Amino acid sequence: MATFGGPWTQQKLEILRAYLDAYTTALRDRPFKLIYVDAFAGEGFWRPGSGYFPEDYEEFGEVLKGSAIIALEIQDRPFDRFLFIEKDLNRIASLNRLALQFQGQEREIQVVNEDANVVLPHFCSTMGPYDRAVVFLDPFSTEVSWTTITAISGSDKIDCWILFPLGAINRNMPIQNEPTPQLAAEFDRVFGGREYWQDFYRQAAQQPLLPDFTESPLQERPQGSELIANRYRQRLESVFYRVAPTSRTLNNSRGVALFELFFAATNPRGAPIAVQIADHLLKNW
Repeated sequence: MATFGGPWTQQKLEILRAYLDAYTTALRDRPFKLIYVDAFAGEGFWRPGSGYFPEDYEEFGEVLKGSAIIALEIQDRPFDRFLFIEKDLNRIASLNRLALQFQGQEREIQVVNEDANVVLPHFCSTMGPYDRAVVFLDPFSTEVSWTTITAISGSDKIDCWILFPLGAINRNMPIQNEPTPQLAAEFDRVFGGREYWQDFYRQAAQQPLLPDFTESPLQERPQGSELIANRYRQRLESVFYRVAPTSRTLNNSRGVALFELFFAATNPRGAPIAVQIADHLLKNW
């Protein structure tokens, strides 16, 4: 089992568990088929640690329950269907073992070895009128494309938790000079277009003393990740019916922002209560 994450991982999973409990309880007596979709399901379990910042997680070593098994263990009103998506073939065997462990409880458990950006739009387009789903987008880095976000937002049947890779974006987006064409294309994919992030950059106040007139003036963007998180919130608000006013910045032990946890809802009738519950958890957990 690979090691990754730390206290911030446990924090996001505790928030998810509390929301799934509240969500299924609220819909207990409604005639809906409840679906849980884990777009980056991993192995179902996780062991804290990190190849990048091992000093952050030395005090952790036990194997802990991941999002997939947390959803499977919801008891008050269990989900009717589970869709676990995982691109890494090495993790599929563990998910299949989980499916076997929990089968026979009048639930459908599907494990798919595929890119979430391929599976999720198809899932959204095939939802029935009485289907309702919680989608958990928990990528390792910048895997989630904006086209996937828009597919979810147009469903009218999904509540979505989105772990936005704030640290990766901030780390890869240069402070001075605009990104390389390759990086620019990556940011286009994540934000849904160049016009949604390129205005982070302005002409630098101080230019080189001996400028090369064959090149554009030196560009720079403000340091820090707050502007990036706020922009992604604006993008979510432009396509979802409602986005929770509060998000949660997940930091490592050195206070470096790694991810921003957002909640967004698509159903006009259910969104107000869903956002109220999620916002309470994000503020108080």
